[in-house]
Amino acid sequence: MALDSSAWSSFSADPRSEGELRASDMDRNAVFEILNSALAEGLLDITEHGERLDAAAGLRRLGEAVPLVEDLIRPDGGPPGTGTLVRPELEALDEYSGTPTTPEAIDAAAVELYREDVRKAIVGAATPSLITVLIWAVTCFVAGSLIFFWPAFVILGTGISVITTVSSRSSIIRRRREMLTTRARARLGDPRAQAEIESNPSAFRYEPRSSRAERRARRREIDRRLE
Repeated sequence: MALDSSAWSSFSADPRSEGELRASDMDRNAVFEILNSALAEGLLDITEHGERLDAAAGLRRLGEAVPLVEDLIRPDGGPPGTGTLVRPELEALDEYSGTPTTPEAIDAAAVELYREDVRKAIVGAATPSLITVLIWAVTCFVAGSLIFFWPAFVILGTGISVITTVSSRSSIIRRRREMLTTRARARLGDPRAQAEIESNPSAFRYEPRSSRAERRARRREIDRRLE
């Protein structure tokens, strides 16, 4: 949504002059859209965005919407080209459609990404450890006696990555949250966030859980749009 005077027309009535009217779901959704656009343009940080969303969810009268959005709406519409549309090729390339945009959803996605990091660290440590233990067991069988348990060095070495991941939970989740916030701003149309992602797409890669067939279909669509 454009953050200009036209934003007031998205309400069922102008909240500045009809503030005593009861707010409807349409009015609450109008506030949500304005706040999301403000987050995309960097007018709000993720914390204040969440606080205002919580307040908007509890709107009872139109007038209560005014303090939540009046400092975000430009009377003259601001400079041109500040819309919130994501370019089609960017939407396909980075799959913005799967990016969460609310603080709660971003937090949940950041925690899920951390859990995926833990799972990957465990699998990465378990595979070589199991292989070396198997080799040790076969060697003991052939020798007919127990030998020094040298796989312990491999287990300790590969286990460091698991320990590091688990002990760095807070910092990893914070970095994941920052990445997802940038993606959310890009999805909502922030050109600076889009440019940041374009400059280093691997650092902002995010793929929601989906089937292999769905991922292949998205990849074909990406290739088609970039031709």
